[in-house]
Amino acid sequence: MKRMNKIRSIQFLKAEKKRLHQRRKELEKAIRYDWRDVKDSLRPATLTEEALKQFLHTEKNEEKHSLADILAAITAVFTKNAIETAAEKINRWMQEKKG
Repeated sequence: MKRMNKIRSIQFLKAEKKRLHQRRKELEKAIRYDWRDVKDSLRPATLTEEALKQFLHTEKNEEKHSLADILAAITAVFTKNAIETAAEKINRWMQEKKG
């Protein structure tokens, strides 16, 4: 945990307040960008595209392209992405809380 400096003057207090305000704005901006990335990565079109690419790439040599297999692959990719994204965000949030 950071140790607080003694406030020796009004100018120092104002400078510290300005620094903290700027830091808060930077963190809010980072959170907005993170959420935008999460929303973009969880769009159905993005998930479907990624799932189809992965499915067609891994199943290239096999003749297993039924609708059920494609839907299963899409669901698997969606679930994997949602869990990974949530885990990353929670880890970042926890690291920010610690530091």
